[in-house]
Amino acid sequence: MLDQKDIDMIRQVVREEVDERASKTEDSLLDEIGRTQTYLEKQINEVKKNMDELSQYYRITKLESDNTALLLKMIDQLGKRVEELEKRTA
Repeated sequence: MLDQKDIDMIRQVVREEVDERASKTEDSLLDEIGRTQTYLEKQINEVKKNMDELSQYYRITKLESDNTALLLKMIDQLGKRVEELEKRTA
């Protein structure tokens, strides 16, 4: 039969083992969280880069569209002027 001293020693050993395992688990979790954070930061930076490229593409496309609309308007006005000149000379 175990006396109180032996029981206390067993409890101490169990506590130390539990503390050691908890510490290893905590370290493993912190390492995994760090790796996950690094991965997610890399992904976020990639998404930001893609968004910047898309924004730039959108601005360029909008400018091209605006320029095309202006050219079409100028061509239309030029066509009207040509019509008026043709009427005057006819």
